[in-house]
Amino acid sequence: MTPEKTYQYLTELAVKTGISIRYEDLSNSELTTKSGLCSIKGRFLFIMDVSKGLTERITLLSETLSQMDLGGIYVLPAIRELLERSHHSRRDNSIPRQKA
Repeated sequence: MTPEKTYQYLTELAVKTGISIRYEDLSNSELTTKSGLCSIKGRFLFIMDVSKGLTERITLLSETLSQMDLGGIYVLPAIRELLERSHHSRRDNSIPRQKA
């Protein structure tokens, strides 16, 4: 699967879990900020730094999605494998699993 297709599937999966993705230029922020998931008024928002390349965007989004409860959502086998690898690589720094 191409990186472009992988990222497309990850963004579609994020939407299915209730995560909105917003692209922002975080390099001009007065505060130190980075891409990641936040919750605003009970809704999940993933802020993606526009300066990140495709490979890093895939890594960031797959790390976040690997922490979500994806029960009941069909996930392509290749994407599920990517999420499992991301989950295992983050095990030491994991956040509590969130219900989608």
